Amino acid sequence: MKPKQILTIVLLVVVGIYFVMNTNTNPNQVTITGEITNPRGESVAFSNQDTSYSTTANANGTFTISFNLDSATYLRFEHGPEGTAMYVYPGDKIKLTIDTELFDETIKYKGTPSSSYLTKKYLLEEKKDFFGEVYYMSNTEEYKAYLDSYRTSVIKEFGNITDSTFINNEITGINKDIVYFIGRQEKLAEYSNDIKTHLWETRAINKNFNFYAALDSLNLSNFKSMTEQYTEAYQSSLNKVSDLEYRITVNKQIAESNNKWLERKFSIDNMPQEGEAAIDFTYPDKDGNEFSLASFKGNLIYVDVWATWCGPCKAEIPSLQKLEEEYHEQNITFLSVSVDTDKDAWLKMIKEKELGGTQLWADGWSKITKDYAIFGIPRFMLFSGEGNVISTNAPRPSSEEIKGLLESNL
Repeated sequence: MKPKQILTIVLLVVVGIYFVMNTNTNPNQVTITGEITNPRGESVAFSNQDTSYSTTANANGTFTISFNLDSATYLRFEHGPEGTAMYVYPGDKIKLTIDTELFDETIKYKGTPSSSYLTKKYLLEEKKDFFGEVYYMSNTEEYKAYLDSYRTSVIKEFGNITDSTFINNEITGINKDIVYFIGRQEKLAEYSNDIKTHLWETRAINKNFNFYAALDSLNLSNFKSMTEQYTEAYQSSLNKVSDLEYRITVNKQIAESNNKWLERKFSIDNMPQEGEAAIDFTYPDKDGNEFSLASFKGNLIYVDVWATWCGPCKAEIPSLQKLEEEYHEQNITFLSVSVDTDKDAWLKMIKEKELGGTQLWADGWSKITKDYAIFGIPRFMLFSGEGNVISTNAPRPSSEEIKGLLESNL
């Protein structure tokens, strides 16, 4: 056989192999590439109620992830403390760009018109104050017209989307929301105009008193003074209401609210500080065996307070598992404490996600959340082998700082 014929045969074989490889591509595989400006750690996750797909971003904020879908589904893209909705089809090839400084305002997609629509829909929702002045001070017909204008503007954003199932689901959801809004607004009809005015005014009052920021920025004396000023502002508006029974009820609510804020402030001020002895806690594992901080004396203890229903908590799981694997031979105990009240959901996730470390069940917001002033999750804490506090607000597993903190305390 002549060399030219041999070369022709080789080329035909190569072309045939290339054709077979490309025609056998999994039609269900979704591939998402992303570019994150101002990344918040490494963790990137795409999840729905049933499962979660995760990866890590490079130092420059780029990532690529592939996974299989049997059918189109809503997914939640999560990075750092924030997330946003997507709608993805089997076989989609998607490019995502985002700047975390302005999360939803900057996210852009290529290859997924449905996800682009959801982004526009969210921004339109942000512009509408469904529970603003129009909610309190307008009649039902005026409020309905306000909601109808929102619905019209959202429907216009469908653009060239042709998936009737997606469109119908979205319209059904919008209509359901509007029915809910109208139902709530109609209940205001039982109130007099002076009560409606009071309810509207209290919106501004609540915005003017940022108790969350004050918990850390003010001492106890100034914090108490703030609660008193808050009460005075409420009273000034409440005094315009003629209904005595209503005023008594609201005054009671104000007192209860102030007491809760003062309890939070007390918890924060009395939380053990760096270098001080930790406050111990004891909870059972999945087999009913009880463990406490003291059970792991001699080891560095990295505590994760979380729940199965917490999106940001679940987004940290891949990074936590990676961290556990990397420090497996070191004297570090990875201790996860779930505040789930649904024990079955907790046990199910332990099995499905193959969660490592020591998994404990706190059965709701209990001693650990009170002693360590935990009002939001996930919360990560680090304790020394001697049982002292290193940090009650340690870096997340997905952060760049966590390894440095662990290394410096081993």
